[in-house]
Amino acid sequence: MLDPIYYTDPELRAEADTERKRYRQSNGGDESWRELELVRFADMQPRLDGRPLVKGLIERDQMSLGFGEPSCGKSFLFLDLGLHIAAGYEWFGRTVAQGAVVYIATEAGRAIFNRVAAWRFHHRLNDIPFAAVTSPIDLCHATTGDLDRLIAASRAAKIDPPTLVIIDTVSRTLAGGDENSPADMGAFVRSLDRLRERLGCHILAIHHSGKDQSRGARGHSLLKAAVDTEIEVIRCDNIKVSTATVTKQRDGLSGDQITFRLRPVEIGSNQDGDPVTSCVVEPTDETPEKRSATRLPPSAKIALTTLQKAIAEAGKEAPASSHTPLTRVVEVETWRRYHYVGTATDGQTEEARKKAFQRAREKLQAAGTIGLHAELVWIIGDARS
Repeated sequence: MLDPIYYTDPELRAEADTERKRYRQSNGGDESWRELELVRFADMQPRLDGRPLVKGLIERDQMSLGFGEPSCGKSFLFLDLGLHIAAGYEWFGRTVAQGAVVYIATEAGRAIFNRVAAWRFHHRLNDIPFAAVTSPIDLCHATTGDLDRLIAASRAAKIDPPTLVIIDTVSRTLAGGDENSPADMGAFVRSLDRLRERLGCHILAIHHSGKDQSRGARGHSLLKAAVDTEIEVIRCDNIKVSTATVTKQRDGLSGDQITFRLRPVEIGSNQDGDPVTSCVVEPTDETPEKRSATRLPPSAKIALTTLQKAIAEAGKEAPASSHTPLTRVVEVETWRRYHYVGTATDGQTEEARKKAFQRAREKLQAAGTIGLHAELVWIIGDARS
């Protein structure tokens, strides 16, 4: 309840109304006004009735961010997530709360039709409460009115009110805004907040990794700070497997992982009679580490261990190059010294040690476990490719 002085003192009331007008204008002209909720310490009871959208992963009415390098499979993965929620199907063994989903396909546009068709054929479904926006959307500049049009279109769709809205991608919906600018990214986050509040749904934004992938999603940190859950997708091209890792969980533990590959699905033929294909997400328990461990001889496994130690103690970030991934590397000669120390035996000649190291290195390279370029070496399972 407002202090009675607000009603009895015209000067204070005029000052408060001016502040409210300024606030509305700074937030895109939103004419709605709600008093701030203030809850006393004694009234803050534990909330034990969680509202998971995907159990153990994301909650309803929150925001999440999925990001990764181009072609890592992130759009396929999060589209698959949305379609499973719309269908009410478990997702990677996790129960979901079934509900309508709106997918903002500003990057794929109408190309999303083939991806959805592949999923529909694969799962043999005729219809689920899922819809896609294929038009350009500006969520950075409030004066365009795109946010209100998006809310109106979502409410008017011939499906239930959405429980999830997926934005693919952040950069496309910034519509020319500077993702490194706190002003533009702040405006974008405010749009997500308004979208979430007015539709009463979870917002999942898909974004790209930065040049320094170890620092996460590119752009201003306002976005990462705003989301409740963050998921990074990394693809290992050597075995064609992608890994999605929870790198932030506001109210829980991070580190949960999902591994998957993309499986081609034929959806028809074109005008020349050639098959047209898209992909669906297929869960797998294979990882680069498991693949390497099952086929490496003992000498190569030892060499991999000494390489891990060398990188941990003497490694450095890879120089900017199209030949090396964004990961930690070490000079081959440094690795050799670590290997000699870790495998020293009495009576072994220098030549024998050299040949043993060379054979182990070749085994690791042939197995696709390590990468080599210009006397630098790295572990492919650790590479963020």
